[in-house]
Amino acid sequence: MERQMVITIGRSFGSNGREIGERLSEALGIHFYDRNLIDMAARKSGLERSLVGNADEKLIGRFLELTGGLELISENTNERIYRAQSEVIRSIVKRGESCVFVGRGADYVLRNHHEVLKVYIYAPLDRRIETVMKRYSFKREEAEKVIRHMDKTRRNYYEYFTDRHWDQKEGKDLLIDSSEFGIQGTVELIKAAALCKLERDWDV
Repeated sequence: MERQMVITIGRSFGSNGREIGERLSEALGIHFYDRNLIDMAARKSGLERSLVGNADEKLIGRFLELTGGLELISENTNERIYRAQSEVIRSIVKRGESCVFVGRGADYVLRNHHEVLKVYIYAPLDRRIETVMKRYSFKREEAEKVIRHMDKTRRNYYEYFTDRHWDQKEGKDLLIDSSEFGIQGTVELIKAAALCKLERDWDV
């Protein structure tokens, strides 16, 4: 029987982490999960898809707040969304599916699965600014502001639900500066690491 391959990718904004994850899944011929987890989590939690989507990798408030429809949202909405996404991630792995997860704290959700390759992709701020300027046609000041906001948002989300720092090396198997290797080079590095880890005997 073919062995299961699961890779989680955390990333700093502007490091091309999502594109790398998508290309990696294509290169390996396995499934790719990113924002498509939103619909799955919405069905799991019973919450509106728009609410789950708006809370995607960010906190929507730890206290009561009003939605656009003036509907009161309870304090535990964040927990319901996070729990639903986590259960979806675990169910995908449990059924034996090989896949790449980008974000969603998947490395922490699967922290006890030693066979899972856990990757963090980053790049120097200047290189990320260049990437975001090119991708969204932003001016330099706009790009830097968005990067700092997105990094803070992802960090707050991750650290709220875990006992780890978002970009710490503990709990990660591989940390890669994508600006040093380029998108395709980073894909090849992760692919090689995944294949290497696949050869490990996790039953001993």
